[in-house]
Amino acid sequence: MAYWLRRIFNPEIFQGKYRKDHYFEGWYFKLIDSSSDHALAVIPGVSFTHEGEGSHAFIQILDARNHRVDYVRFPLSDFRYSEREFEVWIGENHFSDSSITLDIGEDQAHISGTLSFDKLVKYPKTFRKPGIMGPYTFIPRMECYHGIVNIHHEISGSLMISGQEVDFSGGYGYIEKDWGTSFPEAWIWMQSNHFDGDDVSVMFSLAKIPWLGKFFWGFIAFVRIGNRMYDFATYSKARITALEYQGSRLRVTMRDARHILELEALQAPGGVLKAPKNGMMERDILESIDAEVTVRLTSDTGRLIYEGRGLHTGLEVVSDIAAYFEEFPIDKRM
Repeated sequence: MAYWLRRIFNPEIFQGKYRKDHYFEGWYFKLIDSSSDHALAVIPGVSFTHEGEGSHAFIQILDARNHRVDYVRFPLSDFRYSEREFEVWIGENHFSDSSITLDIGEDQAHISGTLSFDKLVKYPKTFRKPGIMGPYTFIPRMECYHGIVNIHHEISGSLMISGQEVDFSGGYGYIEKDWGTSFPEAWIWMQSNHFDGDDVSVMFSLAKIPWLGKFFWGFIAFVRIGNRMYDFATYSKARITALEYQGSRLRVTMRDARHILELEALQAPGGVLKAPKNGMMERDILESIDAEVTVRLTSDTGRLIYEGRGLHTGLEVVSDIAAYFEEFPIDKRM
């Protein structure tokens, strides 16, 4: 299968072979140790700017324990990738769906070591739905695309972080990615797979999406309970029936023809990450990976399917979301 076709049906691999101007691509690794004392978000990626000036590879690291963010730049020539599977190198650093190797010197984040990932849980694919974006996967030149690499995996190995060895064995991780020209003007994103021993994962993303000179609000979400996946998305005719953001608390309710999903998230202190605008990593966003989320899933008749609390939740509420609520189409039909 040719690369141009393989990348469509494998969103996790590098998508940007033919993009050299106003383009970004990045993968998001969340790493939590078994004691929950250490939580890292590691984001490798590339930034292609206008006519190549300032183009570079990068690795961002958010250390939740110390509320520290490091943005480490690399020459674009240090970036390499596989065209057949998700495998990326940035200098001596290596990233895949089954491992991560970091070797960042003392003058910057000072982190090194290798972690292996086992018992990988993948997002289910079909020919018509090769990724979580469903039919939007096939639409060219959207502002931003989103992909899920690993919904959940177990971690083994350790990292040296500023001279301290941290054992991540027995911990959990998650991998997703984004690519395109810019992150949306406004969005909400949350994700957790730490549910008090339950085999549960949840992700929700809502964004203001430009389209044909106008815009629409689109969302994608899933909750995985054991081996059962429940998807909710704009393209599947699911709808949001309640949305509230006040103080540090976010509440959202969505439903489709058979199920109702209620999420309530509580923000926590985080760090400021760099996000893309026209390919350039110049926008500041606040992210926490120590937020909490309560998940409640019921049938359309009110039968409780699952209720639980997720810790180490990744949470971003970007822009003044409350200011957009008047234009957001909340469907209050029951």
